[in-house]
Amino acid sequence: MRYTPLSRTSIVIPALALSAACAANKDSARSDTATAITPTTLGADSIAHAPAMSGVQNDARGGMGDMSAMPTTTGNADHDFLRMMTDHHKGMVTMAHGAKERQGSSIREIATRLDTEQDKELDQMTTMLERDFKDPYAPKVTPDNQKMIDALKTKTGAEFDRTFLENTIIHHQEAIKMVDGYLPKSANAKLKTMAAKMKADQAREIVEFKQRLAKING
Repeated sequence: MRYTPLSRTSIVIPALALSAACAANKDSARSDTATAITPTTLGADSIAHAPAMSGVQNDARGGMGDMSAMPTTTGNADHDFLRMMTDHHKGMVTMAHGAKERQGSSIREIATRLDTEQDKELDQMTTMLERDFKDPYAPKVTPDNQKMIDALKTKTGAEFDRTFLENTIIHHQEAIKMVDGYLPKSANAKLKTMAAKMKADQAREIVEFKQRLAKING
């Protein structure tokens, strides 16, 4: 059989095709890898050092109710508790102050008591913030507490009283959770005693308000 040498063109073309195929495979692999890397596949350290999320993820982060409105933390448990609890008290005082002015309401006495007691505690906590932490913090009504306050504006009679009591019970339950989370971290004996008293007082009031609520509901 006569041997016919391969032309240079016949060698180069298959080689180019093979090179192109390899490049395509590399690009495909690179694309697949990029698609697979998502926040859920990153390790804890990678997430901690990842750039800030944007778009839909930022929207999701912002839709967290009161958490998005919480005061900036300082890393000091006593300082942070005072900030959070003063905001919480501010919401209760604002709601109670409006309720005690409501004519014909059967819970005006309760609202007046809450307004007086929590306003006193609010003053004590803001004083501690200034004296102990040099923090002239201005308590604010959080969005969730404002919703409770706004919900009462359209209520009258027994419906107003019922809604106020229901809101106050929920508000007190939230405060107790805050105290429970704080107490194991407390370093300030005076504040720890105050927080424990808040928990006891509000736990007792929850029982009282549930009983009053049962009477209204008949």
